[in-house]
Amino acid sequence: MPAFASPVFTVFNHGTCASRDGTGEIVAEFGRLAAGTEYKDFLICDGPGSSPTTSVIPGQFNPFTRDKQPKATFGNKELGHTHINWKVTGVMSGAGWDDNVMHAVATIAELSPAPKTVNMLGWSRGAVTCTKLAYKLREIFPDIAVNIFAVDPVAGIGNKSDVDASTIRGNVKNYLAVLSMHETRGFFKPQDAKRVTFTNAATNAVFVPFPGNHSGQVNLDKNVSKNQGEAAQMVWFLAWKFLDHFGTRFISPPSPSYNELEQCNLYAKMKQKMPGYKKTSPGTIASAFMGGGKTRDYLNNRIDQYVKFSDFFISEHHRRIFKRTLPHLYRWVFENQGSDTAAVIQDFKKAEFYPALKQTLVDAGFQQTRLSGVPTVLLPIRGGGQQAVDISAQQLTASMSSMGLYV
Repeated sequence: MPAFASPVFTVFNHGTCASRDGTGEIVAEFGRLAAGTEYKDFLICDGPGSSPTTSVIPGQFNPFTRDKQPKATFGNKELGHTHINWKVTGVMSGAGWDDNVMHAVATIAELSPAPKTVNMLGWSRGAVTCTKLAYKLREIFPDIAVNIFAVDPVAGIGNKSDVDASTIRGNVKNYLAVLSMHETRGFFKPQDAKRVTFTNAATNAVFVPFPGNHSGQVNLDKNVSKNQGEAAQMVWFLAWKFLDHFGTRFISPPSPSYNELEQCNLYAKMKQKMPGYKKTSPGTIASAFMGGGKTRDYLNNRIDQYVKFSDFFISEHHRRIFKRTLPHLYRWVFENQGSDTAAVIQDFKKAEFYPALKQTLVDAGFQQTRLSGVPTVLLPIRGGGQQAVDISAQQLTASMSSMGLYV
């Protein structure tokens, strides 16, 4: 008998070798904190090649069954008996993720009434699974609105150009993709703006680079313990705000809430620690067996398309939250506008108790000094932060307030 459905259904898509049993990892923890009941309010899709102890590896059960009945070795594909996928094929080719798509579609088809919105969170191949599922939902449930938060979407060898892995269709209303800046393995190239096609210009989409390797934004506990947790802290916060804004509910917040100055300070810490983040890149041996060590293409050739004033800002979210928080200072430094120096100084003073943020402003040319014994602030040359900008129209026009990313 169909389950009564809430108007919002959430799918948590795990990446290769990751599952609901994970700890300290974004998809596992968000799924663990999801409010409601699995198959009624949300669905957790364990990753290809994973070994969950509390579930079944995708590709080894009939995707049309909730109790995850084992597949027959031989059977009709129409009955869900696709070929059995094993751990090694899941790791190498992502085998099992198509079963996850079918499993999610079958789950949504049984809900009554059908949800009005499907939200998704995924990492790595799980992030690409979000795209694949959205592609299929457009065919079967074209009226369901889809919102995707994709953390470093990596399709893997031979899958990057698959139409369902590289096409964002018009049913996707909001799409945010986090791109890891310091992942260098050649086989881990992301589905960045160059590799993804949007079929509807109305899709609100943005790509946001963050420092760290492929797991640098998802494994919060591990990265905090290494004193490089700021990227994960911010990504977890943004993912929570994104999903919450579109109706996903949690039994408790999966992230602390950061005000605008705290967010600016987290980004400033990332800037200060960038050399350390860079050292998290996979080593020579690891890269040699995974396509060689290569700086990601979007960093080598097109970072200006992703980030306005990229010498100072890490991502478009960084730039925009900074502009909202310190508007007079922003206009003075980056837009060569404004004449109210007192307002600019007042913005600078807001950073007084945020050491990393304050230091980045000092590095930009602000100076605290005394004139005739009176404490004052000397401003940098107006417009000193300007630089040649060729940011893509999609990045520039994306609405982050519509994604719930501002408190």
